[in-house]
Formats: sequence, C-alpha cells, structure tokens
Amino acid sequence: MNEKSLKVLEQYEIEVISTRRGRGSYICETNLGKKLLAGCGSSEKKMVFVNRVLEAMRQKGYLYADIAMENREGKLLTTDREEEACILKDWYEGRECDTKSMADVEQTARRLAQLHRMMYLPPEPESDDGNYVGEDLQEEFLRHNRELRKVYAFIRKRKQKNGFEILFLNCFRMFYEQAQEALEQLRGSGYAALREEMCRRGALCHGNFNQHNVWFPGRNQIFVGNFDKCRYDVQETDLYQFMRKIMEKQEWQQNNGYRILDSYDRERTMGKQQRDYLYIRLLYPEKFWKLANQYYNRKKAWVPEKNREKLEALISQQNRRNAFLKTIE
Repeated sequence: MNEKSLKVLEQYEIEVISTRRGRGSYICETNLGKKLLAGCGSSEKKMVFVNRVLEAMRQKGYLYADIAMENREGKLLTTDREEEACILKDWYEGRECDTKSMADVEQTARRLAQLHRMMYLPPEPESDDGNYVGEDLQEEFLRHNRELRKVYAFIRKRKQKNGFEILFLNCFRMFYEQAQEALEQLRGSGYAALREEMCRRGALCHGNFNQHNVWFPGRNQIFVGNFDKCRYDVQETDLYQFMRKIMEKQEWQQNNGYRILDSYDRERTMGKQQRDYLYIRLLYPEKFWKLANQYYNRKKAWVPEKNREKLEALISQQNRRNAFLKTIE
C-alpha cells in the first residue's frame, strides 16, 4: 500500500486523527479508536463471513476481535486509486510473538486452544458459509506428491545442475518416502470422519496461524488478528502451522515440542483422532515441498542462494525432526 491508499479513508464515517505506516498497511488513530487500513485479497462475501465469525467470538468473550468496518456504501471492501481492495478494521498494537521465547510460545498455544473453544459457527442456511471449507488433506497430499515427482524429473533431465538442484536430487528419496508414508497413514486414519464431524459442528480454524499474526498488547494479553483465511476445518490445523514454524526455528528441540503440546492440551484436550491428525501433518515434509514449489515456479536458470541454505538447514534438522516425531507417534 502507498500513501494514495489513504484517500479511501474518506469513504468511511470516521474522523482520522493521525496515520502511520505498519507492515504493508497503515495504522490509523481515529475518533472510533485504533484502526488498521490494509489491502485485502478476499472477496466481500468472505469478509462478511469473517466478520460474523469475529462477532460470535466477541460475544463469547474474545475482546480483541479485529472486526472490519463498513464504508459509506455499507460495504466492507473499498477500492483505492490503484484498484486495490482495502479493508478498515479494529486494531490492537503490541509486540509480536517472539519465537525464541518459550514463555511467548506457550502463552500463544494456550490462547489458540481458548480461541478454538470459541470458534464454532454452524453455516447459515442459504448463505455462502458452506463454501469456506478447507481442502481435503488427502487431495492436498496427493497433489503435492505429484508436484514433487514433477520437479524431481525436471531436475534430473537438466544437463548442468546448480548447487540447489544437486542437493535436491541427493535428498529427494528421503523426503519423498516420508511424504508417501504420511499419505498412507492419513488414508488409514480416522481423518475423513474427523473432518466431516468438525465441519458438521461448525468448527473453524484461523487458517494462517503463525507468530506474525500474534501480538502481546500487555501483560497476559494476547491479540490474534488477520482471520481472512478463516475456514471450516480440523482445528488442529492451526496448531500444526504454528508448531511446525516454531520447531523449525528451534531446530526440533524435543522438550520445546512437548511444552507446546502440553500448553494447548491444558486448555483444550485433544482426542486420539486429533493427535493422529497432528502427527501426520508434522510427518509430511511440507517445508521440502515448499522449496521445490518455489524453485519450479521461478526462473530455473537462477536459484537464490538462500533457497540452497534453507534446504541444507532442512537436511541438517532431519534427524532431530525424526527423533521428535517418533516420540509422539
């Protein structure tokens, strides 16, 4: 977003006192409190759905809901001069969750479990709610595995290979076998029944739960924002997303993994099906697939050095990752 985007504020019934830059956004001090003006890649209908979710959570006691404000036309999305869709929503500032601090990480895991207890909203009849369902994980794994094989075949045919490509070929079998194992375990688990039950009950997940969407406004206060990827799904998807990021950054230290699981479990106890699901998600080598996908969708003639370094780090962590997975299997 640029300063021209601030003109969209004129389309709201609001008095703007001051503005300053945030991360890809503008933080606005207004007569109605602190607001965030940010670009939005979701549709108007999706944001109406997200607002319904947040309103329901607020009624259940979540005080930090970043609910979007309607403009003068009664719409949640407003187009700026660059034809970019923007949204203006309630905002609460604080420091971002520190991935190196287990105190922050444990508090965040507890907050996530608390949110999951609130995040139930049965789809309304004759609405689009039923469209906001997460992809079937079996289909996702199948697609990712096909893509991994495609990248492997492409690199093998290249006559001159760079450092990333040589490293990829050398470690491919190790990660691909794990990807296949995760798929087979998913097929033999109770995932289909769990997913169906969660969606029937109206269980929702944040959809993009990571440290960048978690802030600490004050002591023992945690603000979780940016629910625009919210959807009906197995809620432990959020725990997986957060846990994988933290464990990668902390090089799969077993004790820290147990502390995350224990912190979540104290607020919302997981059953066997949920634990099996979480294990299978952690077993799948998603970071390896992401690196392969980034490589294939960029110009193959040039691979950033950072991608090779990321792959080296992934390989170096594999033994510790496997050791942790074995303890929670």
